[in-house]
Amino acid sequence: MKDDSTIGAQIRDLRRRRGLTQEDLAAKAGLSRDVIKKIESGGSARMSTYHAIARALGVVTLTFAAPRSPEPVPAAHNDAALAEIRSAINPPTGIDGQPMLRFNGDAEPDLGMLRDAVRTVALAYHGDRYDTVAELAPAVVRSAHQHVAALDGDQQAEARRLRSDALGAIGRYLIQIREHDLALMALRDSLADALAIEDKSLAAAAISSQAWALMRQGRFREVEDLCVAAADRVEPQISKATPDQLSAWGWLMLRAAAAAARNNRPDEAREYHRVATAAAAPLGREHEHTVGWRAWGPLTVALKGPEHELVMGAPDQALALAEQLPVGVGRTMPSDWHRHLLDRAHAHLQLGDIDRATEILTRLRVQAPVWLRYQQTAREITEDLLAAAKRMPSEQQRDLADFLAVTP
Repeated sequence: MKDDSTIGAQIRDLRRRRGLTQEDLAAKAGLSRDVIKKIESGGSARMSTYHAIARALGVVTLTFAAPRSPEPVPAAHNDAALAEIRSAINPPTGIDGQPMLRFNGDAEPDLGMLRDAVRTVALAYHGDRYDTVAELAPAVVRSAHQHVAALDGDQQAEARRLRSDALGAIGRYLIQIREHDLALMALRDSLADALAIEDKSLAAAAISSQAWALMRQGRFREVEDLCVAAADRVEPQISKATPDQLSAWGWLMLRAAAAAARNNRPDEAREYHRVATAAAAPLGREHEHTVGWRAWGPLTVALKGPEHELVMGAPDQALALAEQLPVGVGRTMPSDWHRHLLDRAHAHLQLGDIDRATEILTRLRVQAPVWLRYQQTAREITEDLLAAAKRMPSEQQRDLADFLAVTP
């Protein structure tokens, strides 16, 4: 009796139902027959591989998301390094049901000092100074807790806003270093503070970051539904909207587009991206440090077009869109630009231009070494670079493999 509970069995049955051989499916998905054979025999694969197979079979990617117990892993090596951040974000709960918060001594509240500290953490994150974020984050969160507890009225509302901002920035840092569950805790509390002070734009920023973490966990349909529902609540009147309001709404649409693209829903992905483009158009140029410490404008939105086309299996279209980016409209956030360069490298690799892909990755290693080291996509591209090389890997390719800890 066949085991219908396995992903491999699902793929095999769908393939046969469509009258395809393993070779046919491999050709339609842009994969090798060996990959299809391995998966159908019970092997695992990257999410991007399942997406390519789903696209070829005409189903959503999450068709192949099967609940199962994860493989055992060695003891988490980050537990000690993140202990203080965990304590600040997720303190133990006492017998009275209240969190056992640790405060930073008996210092008097100083909202100006807290505001400066939150700004320092946010700018350190966007400057890829991750060690600085890790060092400062626990004290900033505890200080924010202390301010909220000590103040009332308008001052407490401002303390809540700053705490929401701090938890949002730290949550995004935790996503970047792949601590997704802890990030979701920080972002849950960031959202709670934003809702408590009725700041819709700040709440939308927390939801957008939450969506990023959920997407990293492969929860594409949840992300799409979450962001569309939130966007309906915060959609502004375009003619009167502030940059913060447009950014909050537009980023929700970009997250929905990214999730739909990864779940093999191309029409929805392009429609969400079209709406996001409309949310950037009134600004005319990039606005740095809108709500959530993100940039928003025509370039930020345009960068996501190539990403979506690449995910949807059109690397040629991705590169064509990359050549049509708006110019003279200001700068986006460095991480968004670096992600775009990574997409370009991936597209060139898929089209067989190994040298160009290597060149872009090497440039990223120089420009953003800390950021690059945390990118799973960079490791996957490097693995494919080494596998695609028809001769001995070049010195640049070997250096990239060493830098990203890619093993043969």
